[in-house]
Amino acid sequence: MWAYQYHFRISVEVCAKLALEAIGFTGNPDVVLVGFKSAGEHEFDVCVDPEDGPYSPDDFDQVRRRALELYDSHPERDMFHSVPHVHEERDLELRDSMRAKALEEAFEAMPRERERAHFSSGSVCVGDYEVHTLISIDKAALHKVPKITTEERDRFHVHMSLVHAVIREILKRSIRVLYIPGSGSGYLPDSNDEIVRSATEAMIRSILYCAGFWFGGENHLLMSGLSALPYEGRPGAGRLVIAKQDDPAIEVFLRLKHPVKMHNVTAVRKLLEASGSQSDLLSDGEIVYGLGVVKPEYDASSETVFSVSFTARGVWEFSHASEVLLTVRDGIPSLPTRVLDEVYLEDLASRLFPEADQGALREAAQAAGKHRHGAMLIISSDAVGEAERLSPQSWSIEPARLTSQLLSQLTDMDGAMLVDPKGQCHAIGVILDGTAHGRGDPARGSRFNNAIRYLDSERPSAIVVVYSSDGVINILPQLHPRIEKQIVVDAVDRYLMVASEDSLNAKECNEAWDAVKSIRFYLSSGQCKALNRARVRVDEWEARNRKLRMIKTDLQPDSDMNDSYWL
Repeated sequence: MWAYQYHFRISVEVCAKLALEAIGFTGNPDVVLVGFKSAGEHEFDVCVDPEDGPYSPDDFDQVRRRALELYDSHPERDMFHSVPHVHEERDLELRDSMRAKALEEAFEAMPRERERAHFSSGSVCVGDYEVHTLISIDKAALHKVPKITTEERDRFHVHMSLVHAVIREILKRSIRVLYIPGSGSGYLPDSNDEIVRSATEAMIRSILYCAGFWFGGENHLLMSGLSALPYEGRPGAGRLVIAKQDDPAIEVFLRLKHPVKMHNVTAVRKLLEASGSQSDLLSDGEIVYGLGVVKPEYDASSETVFSVSFTARGVWEFSHASEVLLTVRDGIPSLPTRVLDEVYLEDLASRLFPEADQGALREAAQAAGKHRHGAMLIISSDAVGEAERLSPQSWSIEPARLTSQLLSQLTDMDGAMLVDPKGQCHAIGVILDGTAHGRGDPARGSRFNNAIRYLDSERPSAIVVVYSSDGVINILPQLHPRIEKQIVVDAVDRYLMVASEDSLNAKECNEAWDAVKSIRFYLSSGQCKALNRARVRVDEWEARNRKLRMIKTDLQPDSDMNDSYWL
């Protein structure tokens, strides 16, 4: 399509990887360029980069036909714009967006792509081809991201999550780069911080469409300003609910006769002091109009009411129906970290404590999460013995199943809570001991490192849930998940197969190698040796045929691997 398409694709891929990592998302992004011939005499009507597979032009034979079907059935197909050139531009934009949608469908229909989510940009004419940039990410990772379900409101696109917003921002910037003559040979010039900030602005603006406010482009800056502004020396705290004044889900307790503009940050900050456990500050996005609450019968599926919680100086969270969608700390947006991985906690408890009361442990962990300055929960197989052993630096109590409210209250004191696998508490204010083994993290606080030292010492089997004051949650020990042995066998067999083919496909070989690397913890000594031998042949082929190649290290079996990791 053009001389530097490979360099451009790699630059977008690197940009996507770094920007998504910056918000705390790891979804293995991949980028493909697909161009449809619009002029000239060329061998292929469709061109694809990477050129060495696993995609071929034949995979996209039906995209144009499907795009026409989508265009003909679209509700805006017959919309008329009175200005002729605007009408023509909107029609071309609709046709192009339908081809992008058809392209996404084509990828999703491929068996090899069924575990990926795909996002396509509109096209840019580069040379004789109309080029779409497509980013794909791991579908399972995207499924875990907090999001809303609304994709469009009143014909306006809505970014369902911060991940969606970042990907769309990168695609938008990739289009802009291709429009500039000669820029297709370079890299996206934008920093990760700039991309994430713009994506956050776009996300909040689009989600506020759902609340009936159409001018929310600067609301994220207003929220950061509110969270940073102290009131009589106190950091910001409270909750702002954003909803239309006539939304039936809102009960107004106190209505201001003269509403306050949201841009009046000082006044809004003072009013925020009036919010509390009994009422929230109410805004329609443009003005603050009173105090009230969201009614219990609010239909969350309508997605018309959102909230902003100010949790500390410079920290705020954007939420819907008690689910945090976005956290901003000192102006830096990210996915929320205050999410307890209940699935991993349950899996870990079932591995270490087969007779555990999963419901009681989950309830205790959730209660510990309602802390004010960090907390720690210890689940020990010998809670009785550990309570006695640690009693000089903790308070042993008569074993009891404490209520969630009392457990949350006890997190206000220093030290951890010690419970047994049935959820009964045996000690409070526990200070952990242990010997340093070089496995801590100097960037983390004392709770995390004390937990590491404790678990590394010769103690009874235990789980430690660490809630740091900065919102990070760790469930220790961090064990590799249990997986089916056949998954490993299939990954090994696939690499051995693609590496032994007469005509090697570099992309397939690299993808297969990445697959076995991702599960290298589970590999046996024999599997490592077979994979390393097969890789030597691929390395030799790449040395002869490719100017640039990745140097790969040998796989080694992990000494911690045992049969307990198999499902």
